[in-house]
Parts: sequence; C-alpha cells; structure tokens
Amino acid sequence: MTYLPVCNLARILVLSPSLPAFIKLPTPIMALDLSPLCNGSRAFQHYVAQDAYFLKYFARAYGIALSKALALDDDTFNVLGRLLRGVHEELQLHGAYAARWGVRLPHTHTRTHVNADTPQHGVAVAVAAPAAAASGVAVGSSNGGAACGDRDNSSDDRNDGVIFTGPSAATKAYTDFLMEVAEDGGQDGGVAEILAAMLPCSRLYGFLGCALAAAHGAGLGAGETPSHEYWEWVRTYSSSEYLAIPALKEAIFDRLSVHADKARLQSLYRRAMQLEAEFFAAQPFSPPPRRIAALVVDFDETCTQRDTIGGLMRLAEAAAAAGRPTAGDSQWALSTPARLAASYVAQQEQLLREVLPEGKPDAETYDAAGLAAFLERLSDFDEHMNAVVEESGILRGSTEGEVAAAGSAVPLRPHCRETLRAALDRGIPIEVVSVHWSDVYVRAALGEGLMASTRQQGEGEGGARQAAPPAPSTSPAGITLRCNALEIGPDGFSSGTLHKRVQSARDKRRELEALGEERRAARGSAAATAANGALTVYIGDSTSDLGALLAADVGVVVGANRLLRRVAARYGVRLRPLAAAPLAAPTEPPPPDGRGVLYEAAGWEEIRAHLFGVEGPDSHEHEKTSAAAAAAAAAAAVHEPVAVASTATGVERGTSEAREDGVVMAASAAPPSPSSAAACGLPRVLSIAGSDSGGGAGIQADVKTLMARGVFAMTALTALTAQNTHGVSAVHAVPPEFLMQQIDAVLSDLGADAIKTGMLPNAEAVHVVADRIRHYRSGAAAAAPPSSTSPHGFLPLVVDPVLVSTSGHSLAEGGVAAALLRDLLPLATVATPNIPEAEALLACGPITSIGDMRRAARELQVKTRCGAVLIKGGHMKPTGTADDPADVVDILYDGEQLHELRGAWIHTGNTHGTGCTLASAIAAELAKGLPLRAAVSAARSALQTALRASVPLSLGSGVQRPFHHRHMMAATVSEPTGAAVAEGGKRGTLARVDPATLRRQLRLYGVTDPYCNKKCNRTLLEAVTLAVRGGATIIQLREKDIDGGDFVREAAAALQVCHQHGVPLIINDRVDVALAVGADGVHVGQSDLPAGLVRAMIGPARILGVSVKTPQQARDAVAAGADYLGAGAVLPTGTKDTDVIGLEGLAAVCEAAAPLPVVSIGGISAANAADTIRAGCAGIAVVSAIFAAEDVEAAARALLRVVDEALEAENPAQQQT
Repeated sequence: MTYLPVCNLARILVLSPSLPAFIKLPTPIMALDLSPLCNGSRAFQHYVAQDAYFLKYFARAYGIALSKALALDDDTFNVLGRLLRGVHEELQLHGAYAARWGVRLPHTHTRTHVNADTPQHGVAVAVAAPAAAASGVAVGSSNGGAACGDRDNSSDDRNDGVIFTGPSAATKAYTDFLMEVAEDGGQDGGVAEILAAMLPCSRLYGFLGCALAAAHGAGLGAGETPSHEYWEWVRTYSSSEYLAIPALKEAIFDRLSVHADKARLQSLYRRAMQLEAEFFAAQPFSPPPRRIAALVVDFDETCTQRDTIGGLMRLAEAAAAAGRPTAGDSQWALSTPARLAASYVAQQEQLLREVLPEGKPDAETYDAAGLAAFLERLSDFDEHMNAVVEESGILRGSTEGEVAAAGSAVPLRPHCRETLRAALDRGIPIEVVSVHWSDVYVRAALGEGLMASTRQQGEGEGGARQAAPPAPSTSPAGITLRCNALEIGPDGFSSGTLHKRVQSARDKRRELEALGEERRAARGSAAATAANGALTVYIGDSTSDLGALLAADVGVVVGANRLLRRVAARYGVRLRPLAAAPLAAPTEPPPPDGRGVLYEAAGWEEIRAHLFGVEGPDSHEHEKTSAAAAAAAAAAAVHEPVAVASTATGVERGTSEAREDGVVMAASAAPPSPSSAAACGLPRVLSIAGSDSGGGAGIQADVKTLMARGVFAMTALTALTAQNTHGVSAVHAVPPEFLMQQIDAVLSDLGADAIKTGMLPNAEAVHVVADRIRHYRSGAAAAAPPSSTSPHGFLPLVVDPVLVSTSGHSLAEGGVAAALLRDLLPLATVATPNIPEAEALLACGPITSIGDMRRAARELQVKTRCGAVLIKGGHMKPTGTADDPADVVDILYDGEQLHELRGAWIHTGNTHGTGCTLASAIAAELAKGLPLRAAVSAARSALQTALRASVPLSLGSGVQRPFHHRHMMAATVSEPTGAAVAEGGKRGTLARVDPATLRRQLRLYGVTDPYCNKKCNRTLLEAVTLAVRGGATIIQLREKDIDGGDFVREAAAALQVCHQHGVPLIINDRVDVALAVGADGVHVGQSDLPAGLVRAMIGPARILGVSVKTPQQARDAVAAGADYLGAGAVLPTGTKDTDVIGLEGLAAVCEAAAPLPVVSIGGISAANAADTIRAGCAGIAVVSAIFAAEDVEAAARALLRVVDEALEAENPAQQQT
C-alpha cells in the first residue's frame, strides 16, 4: 500500500514472525466498507453507545495505574495524571456528543453539561473512543459544539436514535479483561501491564482513521471530503496530532517494561488486540458479503513469491547432465538461460524507450487508447520472445515428473492458499489465467488438492498436449487452468515445443472476455451481470495483467511491480486502496476499456477480508456441513468460472449460498469444528521423537520450543530414554505398531501444518514414519478431514537425523542411517544434521572446514533429493580472537544456492538439546507459512537468544547441561534501539537523535539494491552483513518490489545484524515496516509521503531522512522535521533515473540545510567522494560502489578510509570520536 503506511501497522504486526497469533486481527479492519463507522447512522450510533461504556473503564484503568505510579518517577506519574484528566474531560463531554448524534445513554454513564472553558491541555475533544481513552488525550472539537460540522441535531430530532441498554458481550469482554489486569500485579510492573492492555487501541484507531480517510477522503480520486456528519471522527483519528499520541504512551511503556516480564506483556498486548478486533467484528450493520460471479487470478508473482518461468529453463541443466536429449549439452544448457535473459532485458529496455519515452508527461485522465496501443506492442514483444525461447530448445529433455517436482517446491505468497480455499469452499469456481509455459508446473505449485478433477488445457489421451484445447470445463470442486502447455513427446521427455494459449496481455484480456461470454451463455442473458450486482474480480501484479485488470468489475493489484505503476501513471490509470473498491457490480456496463481505476492490496490476507467480509474467531464451525451445503449448491446451480491466474487454498471452510442466477454469495463463514485446530488459526506441529527424561532434549525440548514459538505441539513417541546431565543410561524403543497408531491418531483428527522427526531408534521406525507421511501427503488420505493437511502446501517435514547423543551414546540401531537415506530424507523439506551426523550419513571423512560443510550439504541433498540440507557447525571449534570474535557457521543448501549462515559464538556449556530445538523451531516457522530461508533464520535467532540468556543457568552436575526454552518466546514488536529515547521533562516528550552522533554515523551510508544483490548472487542479509563488517556506518534498506510480510522478516534480520555492529538501520519509504521491526529511522523522497506526516508517524526519537535536489526543498525538509538530507544525484547513476545537480548544486543544498548534515547521493565512488565532502557533506550515500562490488567488505573499507581522510582534512576536530 502506498497511502499512510502507519495504517499498515496492525497488519505488519500480524505478518511479523514474532506475532503469529495476530493472524485474524486485520479481517474486521481490512474489510473497510466503513459500515461500522460511516455507512449508516445506526451503525455509528451503536458504536458510540458501546464506546461510552468503554470510556468509563479506561478512566478506571488510568486511575489504578496512577495509584500504582506513586512509587515511580515523577515524570511517569505526571504524564499518567495528565492522561487521566483527559479521560475525565471526555466523560463530561461525551453525553453532549451522544445526544447530538442520537445516542441515548443512561444518566449514570454521562453528563450532558458542557463547559466550553474546560482546559483541554492543548488537545481538543471529540467523540469518545477506546483510542482516545487509551491515549488519555482528548481529541476533536474543543468548544463542545457540533463535532460534525454545522449540524445541530439533538436526540429529540431523530426517530432512529439508539438507546444504550448495556454492553455487548464483546464490549464487556474487553472491559472485564482490562479491569482484571488493572487490579492485579505490583507497582511498576502493574503499570506496564495496564499500558500493555490499553496500547493496542491507540494504534488500532490510528489505523482505522487513516484507512478510512485514504479510502474515502479527498486526494485519492474520491472527490471532495465527504459531507457525512461523522466525517469529523475520521479526520480526527487520521490527523498527525493523533498519530503522534501512541508514541507518547509507548515511551512510558518502554521505560517501565525494561525489568518486567516481557512474555507476560506480550500476552496482554496480544489479548488486547484480539479483544479489540472482536469488538469491531461484533458491531451490527456489518457490510453485506460481496456477490462474486468470477474470480480471475494471475500466477507468477501474484500467487508466487517470485517469477518461476526461469525454473523450467534450469531443468535443462539437469537434463543435459543426464544426457538428455543428447549427450554433451551441459555447457550449452548452462549458458543458454543467461543468454536468453540478457537478450530479453536488452530488448525490453529498447521497447520501453520507444513506447514510454523519458520526459513525456503522465496523462491527467485515463488514456484508454494510448494504453491499448502500449499493451499491443508489449503483447507482440512477449509473443516474439516466447518464440525465441522455443526455438532455442532450452525447454527440451525434462520429464513431466521433473516439471511437476519443480512446481511443487515453489512457495506461494502468504495467505494465498487460504484465500483460494475460502473461495472454493464458498462454492466459487476458480480459473487460472497465466502466461507460464507449463500447466503441469502451475498445477503442481497450486497443489492437486485445489485443482478441478477434469483434465486441463485439453490434455490428450496419448499424454501429449494439444495445441488448441477446448474451452475448459469448470467445477466448484477445484481450480481450472487457462495457460500454456509444454509438449511431452512419445519418449517421455519434453520436446521444447510450447502449445500456446496465453502468452501476453492481449491473451489474458481475451480469456477474461471469453469467460464473460461463457457466463452469459450459461445464464442466457447478456445483461444479467449488471442486473444482479455480482462482481468479476481479477487479481494480478504486472503489466501483462493491465488489460484484464481494467476490464474486470474490480481489478486488484498485489505486489509492488514498478513497471506496472509506471505504465499506469503514464496512461492515467488511478491506483486506490482496496478498501475503496465497490461492493457490487455497477448498474451500467463499464466502457469497453474499463474505467481506469485499479485497487491495491497489501497482500492476500487483505484480499480475503475484502472479498469475504469479517470472519471472527468463531467463523469456521460446522465445517463439514458448510462444505456439504456448498457441494449441494454447486450441483443445483449453473456455476460461473472464477479465473485465478494460478492460486492455491488452505483449510478454512465457510458457508455458500447458491442463487437461481448462478451467482454464489460470498457468505460469512460458519463457526469452527472443535476438532480442527487450524480452524482457530493456530499452527500445528507434530513432533515424532524420543523422550529425554532429563528434559533437555528429545520430545521435551520439542514441546517447549513449539510452545515458545507460538504453535500447537503434538507428539508421537518413538522411544523412552533414561538420561540426565551425565548421559544416556538406557533406551526403550516403542513398538512400530504403536508408533503408527500415535501418528494416525493425531493426523486423522487434529491434522498438522508441519512435522518434525528426531530420534528414530531403528529402521522399522523410520519405515513407519515415512509410510505415514507419504500417506497423509497423498490422495490416500482423501478420507481424512481437510484440517489434516497444511494450508501452506504439502505437509512440510523437518528431519533431524539423531544418531548419537551429546555424550556419545548411540541412539539408533544399525541400519538407521541407511533407512533415513532411503526412506525418510527424500521426503524432507529440510534435513538438519550436525557435523558428526553428516559424516555418518555420507560415510565420508572428517568434516573440518566450512568448505567441507558446503560440499557435504550439496552431496547430501543431491544424494537424497530432499528439499534442502542445513549442516550445523556447532561441533567445529571456534578460531576467533579478541579482535575478531568467533562465529558459528551453519551451511544451508536448498538445491540451488549455498547459504553461509553466521552468528556469534556463545561460550556456554548449556547446549544439550540444541539440535532438537533448532529443528523444532524451523518446523514451527514453516507451520506459520514462512519460506524455508526465513524459517531457518528465525529459528537460529531464537536459539541464539535462548543460549545467550541461559549462560548463567546451571542445572545438574554433569557436562550435558540444558538451557531455558522460555527465552525463545516470540517477542512483541521491536523497540527502536538506534535512536535515543529520553524522558524529556515534565511532559514526557521524546528526545530527538543527537546531531553529533548522527553526523558521525552518516559518513558511509550504504543503500541496498535488489538488482545488485541478484547480480552478485547475494541475499539482502548477506549484503548488509558484508557492508557493516567492511565499515558502513549506516544502512538503508531500499526494497521497492518486495511483499510487505517478506520485507518485515528481511528487515528484522538486517536490524539484528546492524545493531550487533552498532550501525543504525533506515527503511526507505515504508513507515509501516520501520515501526513494525523497530528500525532506527525512515528515509523518504520528494514523491513519497510528506516529511511532516512521516515525522508525526514515527515520533521524534527515530531518524528521518529526506532526499532533496534544491535549496528550497532542503529548507522545507528542515522545517518538516528532517534529521539529515540526502542530496543528489550529484553525478549520473546506473541505479536510478534522476536529474543531476552537480557539485555546485550540492554545495547550495548543504548551505541551505545547515546545521543539518547532508550526504551526497548518486554516482559517488572513491574517486569523487572527497569532492562531495569538500562541498559540505557529512558523508556519502552509495549503492553500487558497495553492493555491486565483488568484495563488499573491501569496497566499504576503502570508501570509509577516503571519507574519513577528507573529513579530517576539512575539520580535524569533527573526527575526534
């Protein structure tokens, strides 16, 4: 989303790997039909009536907090007192506002007298809300007059007033919870706990106000500010004044929580968020469900996390290595994909120079003809490039099984499968419209469980794909594909020939139109769609989707494709928040080329909430009944295909209502089946392992880890061991039959989102486990309930090949290693051997170096064909020195890339159970839906935190000592650590960052670039790590095309690395991500959010940087609250199209900005860095000079040396640190 990023905070908290329990929070908020607030007076009146009850209890909670604060510092006491006075003043005014808006409150809850002279402490009062109460600061109209413009309606003037008769169950649940927290606990800890139970309201109301204003206010193509009488409420809670309030309270909370029980605070914060979400879900007059006639979805980068077409070409390398189709093609197979990719990029750039020339102004209104001409040129280009690929022969030599296997390993975007499953469960048929080259690949990526039972794409009887398939049949039982096919010849290998159906934007638009014709023919009425108000929804991400997006009733853009936005701007296509999308199809057919408006979604979870409405915590009960009802409705009605450019679905079920016209109503889902853990949104992990009587390892460690990481743990015991800190004294293996019974008992009822295996004492146990996993992954488990499979794809499996205990005791009989290699490891998503276990599995010599570990990881993955191998380096002795501390190195090989994962070596003897713990933590993160790399990173970080915190622990008298898993608990949102937070005096304000410190930190400013990283085959985290090791003094993450949830995970990992080296981390543009991970600051450009608004969002304590080109822009940025400026481009740059200002322009900016520090941007290298310092800069901001270098560390080190020498020459005193 591009509007008011602070509004995304709640969603970012949900997506954060540290807060998985928030998964359902956004649904009542992101269904932004505004009906609980602005779509009807009765809705708002009911809300205000309930809010009055809230307010009284927030006042009580503040009073209790104030009494407990007597033992604290004066500043905390004074600020809490001020907040409490604000709430009491709101209570006095609330009765007048309620009467004015037609809300009749009991006399005991309100006063109708308003004193216009009541002091408001500089902040005015409006409608009372939990947010205002939570903040304790009154907001809105200061004179007690009409808070809704000039209206002066008393309750007597209304016939539709609401009489408050008591709190709803959801309202009372929150106030009861708040009172329970407030009346419990001790002194300072008690105040922190009270704030934890109140803080979410402030953030949530800011989110609501901003989202409502963005979706329905002026400035986004929505016309003038609405005249609705409640619009004052929206304006108040979207104001910069209100958005600064949460930071004030969070500053107090941060100080008080330092020595508090953080797990307890986290639990309270989560519960408060959940109760607040349930409060909104419980409001009456919620929006009607969307009536969806068709859902059309693109595949690559819409459903998937990245483009996947190159995966087919990579199969050619393996085919050539195997001598297919002819021997001796290995070098050709290695070079051809790169040659084709380079040719594609060069020709596309040439095309864009012709059709999107630089300097041509963007259209002020929708230019349908111009866009159509552009898409025709783009379509011709795409078809030509497909022909080039086909002629190259790179697609030949693969088997259908290999293509399917490659597809099945593709990760989808978070919540994509759940959304598609929800559509299918509501009886909505789905189609995939994709330019991908292989329907087999797409089908495997989506998963057979989502696909329609009929053959797709006209599959012939002989196995070869037909060039002109008939129109696909549709069935509500699964997704139907409309895409291309890779021909499989009589020899069983791909011939390299494509049977083309969808190659371009032109073809996607044609398929959408054909779908409409099929629907109209089925119903026999060309005007039926407009008459019945059903929506055709298209979801896509790229320029090839633009024509279809605009032709649909609702076109939803997901992802952050820059070319799509560039083209949209050029031809006057407006992008608005998804919340502003229509609730029903227009009464009049749209123009042939659409209306020129598309809607942006932050991700699939927002799409689901918008399509299907609010789904509360009890939204999936009667699962089987609902599914049966949907099936019956499907049989009784003529269903219309819902086009999905390849998607997949999860486990959640809902009711469906079939209509006579064949339109399926996206009804609210029904309550949950008690047997389905997944129905409650709780990830489930089954641990199959042995028992450690000492509690440090085995299934005991697994259960502790899974609980700490926020997932539901289930177990199947393989063996009982008698062990303690001295070692293992006895082992008793569980009979194979009983092991199978345990696994079946769990998976046939509770289901699982991931499985982790540990100690398997004999080959029979290995065989049983492998057999049951294959069973529950395959169609043989069709009779099992839907909850028995993961919503994130086929059941992820983490195999920890435990062979020997830490003390050297054998935990497996002979033959186990061979059985693991033969039966279980080929099924693994990831295997996690330590060095001795890798040596045993490979029967190789000693592994004594990182190079050995890399070779072993690759060899084990190739030998077993498992998804990935993580070789843990904890057994390798550290070689660090005091000047260069030791790292522990793990090696991850995912079948394509080797990743060297480093972390600080923690000197402790409390390491018993680390292997079990790490594998379980990885399984927990996979169960939450994280991709493998992110799951491994999160698990390693959690384990390191626990080991570090457990150093003082000493349990037992032996050497095999355990650590404390409590320290692996997922933390709440990170606190800003790079910017100083000060008490700031009697009013509890936050201190700005120290200018002198910041100036030193700006010397070498590294700005990441995804294209540099891709070119150099580095991950973002690897690039950041190398840069700060080399001496980068500040890092900015500039990742424009990454999904919000992925960005949060990447940013959190980068923040940890930066802070380990004492380097601040800045986020480019994305305020929401910065707040979510606790980054040190935000940097914005002239086309991003206004600097003043960003300062209001992030508060005074975080760093704010602004890009400028002119002295006037510099002065404006200083006045808006910037801490530093980035000026440029000084010289031409290859990473960003921009005008250059030269050294003279740079000097003018530095003079205008003084005393704020300035960094030079654009074209800076070691050769000219000193010139920019002499122009007045405090440092240099570089992209390719660091991140495109072969040796990042050396490049950073050399640049810092040049800058420091130049600074020393300009002002020697400045460099005294």
